[in-house]
Amino acid sequence: MKTTQEKINQKEAELQKLKLQLSKEKDKSEWLYIPELKIEVQTKIHHKGKSYNDLVEEFGEEYLEKHLPTYAQLQELRNLEHKGKYELGLIDSWEFVKQEDLISKKKGYVSGFGAGSDYVGLDSGGGSSVSYSDLGVRFIRSKSK
Repeated sequence: MKTTQEKINQKEAELQKLKLQLSKEKDKSEWLYIPELKIEVQTKIHHKGKSYNDLVEEFGEEYLEKHLPTYAQLQELRNLEHKGKYELGLIDSWEFVKQEDLISKKKGYVSGFGAGSDYVGLDSGGGSSVSYSDLGVRFIRSKSK
């Protein structure tokens, strides 16, 4: 027989799955295959104004770890966009990326990719509860074609 805590944990896991399903249904961003990187990327940034903690609550840590792009991936996409190959809005963007610095990750910091017409940068010192109206997220997924 399951304990009350086990039942709560099971229901919370079910709720997390339903929240993720709802989010996917509400997500209007299209996916674009990028053969150079063998990934699909969402064409638009969404969930602007949310903190990383908000994203964890909605999508779960495992999903974010798997589907957030790396800084290097976004940099390569920005270079491809600059060459006129794609239109992803990476010339003026600010979005969450996977935290690859272990020291910053241990401290609870998250990373963001910021780009303008004449600069690009990585900010890996932000707290997970911080949010800004322009800061959002786009996901990637592996794709073999």
